[in-house]
Amino acid sequence: MADSIQQIKFAFASYVKEFGADFREWSVGTADDACRALFEDNSVNETSDPWLWKPALSPAAAGMIQAFLERHGAAPARTPAPGPEVFLFRRIREET
Repeated sequence: MADSIQQIKFAFASYVKEFGADFREWSVGTADDACRALFEDNSVNETSDPWLWKPALSPAAAGMIQAFLERHGAAPARTPAPGPEVFLFRRIREET
């Protein structure tokens, strides 16, 4: 079941805050298949990178959430096409 726009914004903002609260370190996108967009299209590491996705009520609602997060500094993620699922991730940089 999809959450409201406000519920998803709150969940994503809380998740970002848990990992340091700097939206500029995160990427956000929408897709029909958030798992594919995360792990195939954006090469997110499922075990070491923080990531989250939520189903929105519609592609338009998902786009509103993405726009909100981008206004706070998140970068747009690569997606094949917009959709009703919103996803967020941050890549953990390995020390070399």
